[in-house]
Amino acid sequence: MSDAGEIEIFQRWLQSKLAATQHIEDPVERDRRRTHIESAISEAIFFRESLEKLESLESPAPFIERSSAVRSIDNNEHAVSTKDGKKCVKCSSDLVEDLSFCPICGEEN
Repeated sequence: MSDAGEIEIFQRWLQSKLAATQHIEDPVERDRRRTHIESAISEAIFFRESLEKLESLESPAPFIERSSAVRSIDNNEHAVSTKDGKKCVKCSSDLVEDLSFCPICGEEN
């Protein structure tokens, strides 16, 4: 029921149910039912008006589509140079030049 037309149809249906309450013989039940339906009609009107306000707002879309990536993904930028083929004494993994410890096990070399 997100369409405003469907909400109006629902509101008219509620109004027809409200008119039909005059045939309820018990006055307490008739008043209870009328109050219930009038409340539902009020909420339907409020909801329809809220949808109309949202549709009337001319706000930009929350997401922007880009034709190309903001930043190029290049694996060459992340190349790590190793220490002339030196290996860690503890785990035997390759050591990195700018680190004084093994990036795998943390052993200081």
